[in-house]
Amino acid sequence: MSETRESQNQPVPPKKDRIVVIGINTILGELMIGHLEESSKIDEFWAIDLHAPKRRKFQKMHFLKMDLIEPAADAKLAEKLKEIGATIVVHSALKNNPTLNWVYAHELEVIGTLNIVSACKAANVRKVVFCSTTAVYGASPKNPNYISEAHPLDRHPHAHFVRDKVEAEKQVATLHEDAPQILLTILRFCLIVGPQSKNYFTELFRRRVVPTLLGYDPLMQFIHESDAEAALEKAVFEDYRGTFNIVGKGVIPLSYALREASKWGFPVAPFIAYPLMQILWNLQLAAVPGKLLDYFRFLWVADGEKAKEVMNFVPKLTSKDAFVEFAKVNRLQEYQWAQ
Repeated sequence: MSETRESQNQPVPPKKDRIVVIGINTILGELMIGHLEESSKIDEFWAIDLHAPKRRKFQKMHFLKMDLIEPAADAKLAEKLKEIGATIVVHSALKNNPTLNWVYAHELEVIGTLNIVSACKAANVRKVVFCSTTAVYGASPKNPNYISEAHPLDRHPHAHFVRDKVEAEKQVATLHEDAPQILLTILRFCLIVGPQSKNYFTELFRRRVVPTLLGYDPLMQFIHESDAEAALEKAVFEDYRGTFNIVGKGVIPLSYALREASKWGFPVAPFIAYPLMQILWNLQLAAVPGKLLDYFRFLWVADGEKAKEVMNFVPKLTSKDAFVEFAKVNRLQEYQWAQ
């Protein structure tokens, strides 16, 4: 009898969260599932995407193939989340790069996000972590030196790549009013650099000659992918309600980045550069479409103080250190390719 009473008085261990990552073929999706695979905090997790990961095999992961924009995708996803018993959903499906197929990108990011939000409400998950970008603030000469989370999102983005992300974030933000019981964390990452990162900026800097805008030398902000992973891990395994800029400390001028990466800057007058880059982009001869050139012309530097104060998140590498590390790896890869 005493043994029975003692066993009844034993504290019940807390249930482990059941984590679902939606969008695993983006840089943040890859970093998240890689971290979960190595984490001792969970025994299993679920991943949803159209394509399974190719770089490595996962022992803890249950992969579910799903198209987020097919008819009734929200109902199908809600059913899966209920079946899993999902408590945390990580939405990391926003595309790393602009694409010529902007109609599909719009459907994936905006309609897909709408379906995810609807499914999370129907399944009554405990927490949603949404991976966004500081690009949603827009690049403008009117921006403050450091943009806080309270700054309004870009009202009229020229580029589809940014416009879709603004609309997707607005969809996610409806959870604040429609489902206040769900803890919502929005992480706005600045440019992510590192050996795994492939975005419009890193692709531009993998070319020998980098076009620049004549008369402009904007300040750039970076975060290393290892720090981005650490911030995402904190948001998943700890609870922080609200929106947070995830950025490296400090900034570097674009001209410094060019010198550090041993690249040649090719200045072009803005009135020529915008239409020319758009034409080259349409022909897939440029890494950046003309409509994104504002981000290589004007300021869009975000303030990371809120993440420091609330999340206790301080990146190990500054913007400068993160870029220097990226440049070293990039030079090594270029040397190896030349051999």
